[in-house]
Amino acid sequence: MDDVEEYMRMLHANKQICVLSYRHRLGRITKDKLDFYADALMEHEIVRKYWARFGGLRADEASGDGRAEEFTAALEKAAQFHIKHQTAAA
Repeated sequence: MDDVEEYMRMLHANKQICVLSYRHRLGRITKDKLDFYADALMEHEIVRKYWARFGGLRADEASGDGRAEEFTAALEKAAQFHIKHQTAAA
């Protein structure tokens, strides 16, 4: 990544996802709330951009860990929803 500003924004998106993941892993976020928070994160273009670039890697890392797979699936579902609705609005 050549653009330092873009890198910093991506790093911030990763931090937001990690904080949500941590809270989910601790059991502080129910499945319903997870969907809500994932949707709220994906409202931000930079988070969708981060997910498009690194979501596959995160899914690979989650493989075999049910809780992590649940988390990754919620983010992927939210990302697809926003991509679909962004395309429809254009």
